[in-house]
Amino acid sequence: MEKNGYVTIFKTPKYRWLYKKADEKKIIDLKLLYPELPKSILEVLINRGFTNKKEIDEFFEAPLSGMIDPFLLKDIHKAVKRVVHAIKNREKICIYGDYDVDGITATSLMYEFLSSITPLVDYYIPNRIEEGYSLNIDALNELKKKDVKVVITVDCGITSIDEIDYAKSIGLDTIVTDHHQLSDKLPSSAYAIINPLQPGDAYPFKHLSGVGVAFKFVLALKYVIEKQFDIKLPPLKYFLDLVALGTIADVVPMIGENRIFVKHGLKLLENSPRPGIAELKKISGLISTDLTSANIGYSLAPRINAVGRLGKSETSVKLLITKNQNEAKWFAEELETENRYRQELEKAVLKETIEKIERKKLNERYKSIIMYSKNWHPGVIGIIASRLVERYSKPAIVLSIDNDLAKGSARSIPNIDIFSFLKTIPDLLIEFGGHKYAAGLKLYTKNIRHLQRKLDDYIEKNSPNESLIPEIVIDAFLNPEDINEDLVKYINKLRPFGNTNSEPVFCMQKVKKAQEFSIMGKEKNIIKGFIGKNDSFFEVVGFNMGEYRDLIRSCDTFDIVFTIDINNWMGGSNIQLKLKDIKKSY
Repeated sequence: MEKNGYVTIFKTPKYRWLYKKADEKKIIDLKLLYPELPKSILEVLINRGFTNKKEIDEFFEAPLSGMIDPFLLKDIHKAVKRVVHAIKNREKICIYGDYDVDGITATSLMYEFLSSITPLVDYYIPNRIEEGYSLNIDALNELKKKDVKVVITVDCGITSIDEIDYAKSIGLDTIVTDHHQLSDKLPSSAYAIINPLQPGDAYPFKHLSGVGVAFKFVLALKYVIEKQFDIKLPPLKYFLDLVALGTIADVVPMIGENRIFVKHGLKLLENSPRPGIAELKKISGLISTDLTSANIGYSLAPRINAVGRLGKSETSVKLLITKNQNEAKWFAEELETENRYRQELEKAVLKETIEKIERKKLNERYKSIIMYSKNWHPGVIGIIASRLVERYSKPAIVLSIDNDLAKGSARSIPNIDIFSFLKTIPDLLIEFGGHKYAAGLKLYTKNIRHLQRKLDDYIEKNSPNESLIPEIVIDAFLNPEDINEDLVKYINKLRPFGNTNSEPVFCMQKVKKAQEFSIMGKEKNIIKGFIGKNDSFFEVVGFNMGEYRDLIRSCDTFDIVFTIDINNWMGGSNIQLKLKDIKKSY
C-alpha cells in the first residue's frame, strides 16, 4: 500500500512499517549546501518537504521575523476598532474562554494584555460539568447584569450561533476568536469573527491553536493601541510562554508559525518570570530538566487541564496570571491534588471500559469503539477515548449519560476524519464541534446505537481495512557507524517535535542481542538491554512493550525501529535507542 509515496515494507503483529526512499539527487544537492549534515537528516528534511536552503534555514532557525501579518485575518480590523472604542469609552470587556489548556492560556494571555491597558476587563470560563462547552444563555445574562458591553471569545464560539444571536439581542457585542472547524453556518450576529478557517480569510497559515489566534489578535491590538494612545507597551514575545503551552497541549501541527511560537516559547518557559509556571515546574519535577514539547504535553499540560476536567478552571488562570509567589505555590498544589484525583478516576473508568470491551469482544465485532455509562465523570471521558484509540487503533467515542442525554468526546486515527463523519449525521446529534482527530458531541441516548452503525459504515466506505493497522513511518535506515553524538545534535535541531514534525524514526536491520533483555517496571512492560552490530553496541529500551518478551527471549537477531536520545544518569551520559517495534530478522 502506498501513501504520499510511502510504501509498506514490513508488517509485524502490531504495526505496518512505512518507508519512502528520498530522492538521491536532492540528497546530493543538499549535501553540497550542508556538508555537515548526516545523510539521514537530509532524508528527513527532504521527505518532510524541505528541499532548498531558504526553507531549511527558516525551519532550523524559526525566526520571530517569520511571523505572518495579523491584519491578513478577516474581520481583525473591525474587531480591533471595537475593542479600542471600548477602551476609550470605558466600556466593560469580558474574555469568554474554554476550560482546556488552549483555552486557559488564551484567556490568560488576553486578560493580561487588556488589563495592562484598562481596569474594566474580566474573564469567564464555563463550568465543564454544569455549563458545558462555549457560550450559554445563563452566562450571557450574568455578563449583561455586570454591565459588560463586549464579549471576546477565545478558543470557542464559532459554532455558538443561537447564543451569539441572543447576546446581540441583549446588547452584547461578541468578537469570536476561534480555530475550530466551522459548521455549515457562521454566527452571523457576531460583531466580528477571527478564525483563519472561515470563507474568504486571506491568512495563509490555517493551523493556529486557539491561543495562537488570540495572540495574533493581541498583536494587532498592540499595534493600533500604541499608535492611537501614543504609549509603548511591553514586547509581546514575553507572552510566547503561554502561546507555547496552549499550542503544544492542543496538538496542532508543529509547523509554520506554530513552530516559531513553540521554539521561542520553550526558551521563555525554561526560566519563566511567571511564579505560577515556576511552581508548576517544581511540583511536576521539571526544575532541572530541559523542557521539551513532550514533557510539557505529559507533565505540565495535564495539571493545568485537571481542574477544568473536574469542574471549574479559574484556578489554572489564576496560576498563570498571578505575580505573587505564595499564591502561585498554593494554586500549583491545588492543581496537583486535582490531577491526582483525575488520574484515579481515569484509571478506574479505563479499567472498567477495557474489561467490558474485551469481555464482549467489541474490538473484534466493530470497526469503532463506542462506550457509555451514567457513572462516568464527564471530565475524564476525553482521556479515556484517547486511551482506547491508542490501545485498539480504532476511532473511539466515550459518552457520559445524564437521563436521556449523552455528552462525550470522540478521538480518531490518522485515516479517519471524525469531524467530517459527525457532519454527515446532523439528524442524530444535538450539537458537535472539534477537529479532524478530536471532537465533542451531544445526542439523545436513544441514538447511540445508530451512532455506532453510522460510524462503522463511514469507516467501511472511507478507509480500507489495512489502513486501520497502526503505522510506523521510518525516516531513514542506519548502520552502527551512523549513530553518534553528532547525529543526536542534528536531530535536536529539528525540535520542537509534535504533530506533522514528529521525532525522526530510524531502522537498523540484523542487530544481535548482546545480552539477555531485562523485563522491568511495576507492570513488567519495559524491556531493556544491549544490542550489537559490526562491533558496535547500544543500550536499548522499550516502554509498554511487555508483549515482546517471548520474541526477545526466543530470537537473537532482530530488525528494530527506534528513536535516538541521550540518556543522562548518575552524572554520566550515553546514546540510547528507544524502541518502537521489533521483528525477527530474515
